[in-house]
Amino acid sequence: MVTSLKAHRPRQPSIEWLRSPWAILISSLLGAFIGTQQPQVAAWIAPFGTLYLGLLKMCVLPILLSAITNSLGRLMQSHDARQYVQRILVVFPLSLLGVSAIAVAIAAIAGPGRNLTADTLQTLGVLVNQSGVDLEMALSGPLPAASTIGVTTLVDSVVPDNIFAALSEDQTLKVLMFAMIFGVSLGLVKAPTTAALFDTLDSLYRSFNQVIHWLTYLLPFGLCSLLADQLSQVGVEVLLSMVDFVVAAIATFALIYLICTLIIWRRSGVGLWPTVLALKDPTILSLATSSSLACLPAAITSLSENLKFNAQTTSLVTPLAITLCRFGSVIYFASATLFVMQLYQRDLGLASLGIVIVGSILAGMATSGVTGILTLTMLGLVLDPLKLPLEAVLVLFIAIDPLMDPFRTLGIVHTGMAATALVAEREG
Repeated sequence: MVTSLKAHRPRQPSIEWLRSPWAILISSLLGAFIGTQQPQVAAWIAPFGTLYLGLLKMCVLPILLSAITNSLGRLMQSHDARQYVQRILVVFPLSLLGVSAIAVAIAAIAGPGRNLTADTLQTLGVLVNQSGVDLEMALSGPLPAASTIGVTTLVDSVVPDNIFAALSEDQTLKVLMFAMIFGVSLGLVKAPTTAALFDTLDSLYRSFNQVIHWLTYLLPFGLCSLLADQLSQVGVEVLLSMVDFVVAAIATFALIYLICTLIIWRRSGVGLWPTVLALKDPTILSLATSSSLACLPAAITSLSENLKFNAQTTSLVTPLAITLCRFGSVIYFASATLFVMQLYQRDLGLASLGIVIVGSILAGMATSGVTGILTLTMLGLVLDPLKLPLEAVLVLFIAIDPLMDPFRTLGIVHTGMAATALVAEREG
């Protein structure tokens, strides 16, 4: 009788469904409907979206400080990795510069933000005026002269003169620079107490990562509120401006995926088709889960077992490449920044392009340990030195993020595997 009752007991719904792509899609459609058809309801639920975004931003600095410091510190203390440090210091920066430059070049040639209609530009101009940004800009006309952009601007936004002030003022790039310097120096300290500090940093990272995990269950509600609030002010027409950007960004990810596959093939010494088959599992997982950490075991297995790269080196370098370099985010930020610059009719001078390339690298690295909407907020680290507002375009990138997030994850994992292949030697 008990067995019969259990067999006929209705299945309880799982809250994991809230993290599925279907939940994100439904919330996006519902937010678009409320924003365009029910503006009063959109104004009523707007505070929830603001609260949700604030909770996400709350976790940025603790995760950033703990993840970067811990990764670099443990690397410097690993005796097995000492022989690869020099190669890492060459491969990682050159790989980051390469993918960022490719993304900038493709976006500059394709011009996804250049050929927009006057109505769309005017609509987006209204959004800028309502965003609270102290800028007097008209998207349909020329921009006033911007402040001089150069090396000094970038240095001032990166190098912290007071780390406590940088933490209190939410200056993420300065915190990132401090975390990198602190992690390397901490790893070089020969003291037994450093192990306890690394464990503390790891616990700090896991704690705030758990908060992010909890917040992902509220993402459909937060996304619906944010979209509804913004669309109630500007209308759905403004989203049409993102079509060209989506095509250009996906084409950029596809080209870099192809280049990385060829690099892994040449370094592995096996045939091209066996290399493609060996990369199948991490590729599918990246597109299906949109989680680079979830793909990490498959990436290590593909490199060490299927392609016969040194297992010890692969196990050490692959997590570092995926966690620290964040190639997919770098590619996305470079493309997105060029799109915003074209949207605002900003001249693509050499100084501006240099800041986009370097700034996208630093902003991409700043996304270590974070995903989703929280990743998109890092775009402001590139836009701020260029005197461009993030608030005016953030809702656009939020709207297309369910489509772009899998490709961004694929860029993180696959390009990280290519960087590992350049560092590791093949066994035998």
